[in-house]
Amino acid sequence: MNIKILTLFDDYFDSPFSTGIIGNCINHDIVNVDIVNLREYGTGNYKKCDDYPYGGGPGLIMTADLFNRYYENNPKKSDDYTVLFSPTGTVFNQAKAKELSMKDNITFILGHYEGIDSRVETTYADESISIGDYVLSGGEAASIVVVDAICRYKGGLGNENSLIDDTFEEGTNGLLEYEQYTRPLEINNLKVPSVLLSGDHKKIREFRRIQSLIRTFTYRQDLFVKVDITKKDIFAIYDYLAKKSNNNS
Repeated sequence: MNIKILTLFDDYFDSPFSTGIIGNCINHDIVNVDIVNLREYGTGNYKKCDDYPYGGGPGLIMTADLFNRYYENNPKKSDDYTVLFSPTGTVFNQAKAKELSMKDNITFILGHYEGIDSRVETTYADESISIGDYVLSGGEAASIVVVDAICRYKGGLGNENSLIDDTFEEGTNGLLEYEQYTRPLEINNLKVPSVLLSGDHKKIREFRRIQSLIRTFTYRQDLFVKVDITKKDIFAIYDYLAKKSNNNS
């Protein structure tokens, strides 16, 4: 897989792309990442890449002709899928990460300052993506989030089975992942649930299902309302609420 990132701050990626899952994919030639410094296509002695917005307003806008100069020297290929980060874009989620991981060639256009001339999105982007309802100083952090999520599907984890029970994966049916424990068996007067030590895989699966239900119900009710639940699930939630009420009283 080839990933190209168009940015004004190429050194932003030095550490994130040399470690962890992304670094693993790069080091094993699973994913090739090309960081393009757009300042090379700026104008004048200072490599100007931005200008004041028409109509007034604060800040500076990355210019359309900056991208025109880049694409004149690097024509877009037919199989190159181009993504621009924008608040108006599709909200990024696990399904989108999986979809993008199936592309062979992706280019990410990163804005900075007050944004990018809108004609860049119209001319060059196949899709716009937002990673959430908050403001970042630029698209660099957003692109790292997306590349990390993509690399999980490209073998960066080292063990494909690690994906199966991850939160937001298809096999979890929209539930948050259950609580996890490791050694020691007891710490700070908190013990590992005994069922996890039983060796009874059926009971362990049932326990983890209930834990996922409770965690989702407690922390992400927006997700819970979308989950297909059984009568058994309803009783599990009822028992949880009854015990919680008794403990509070």
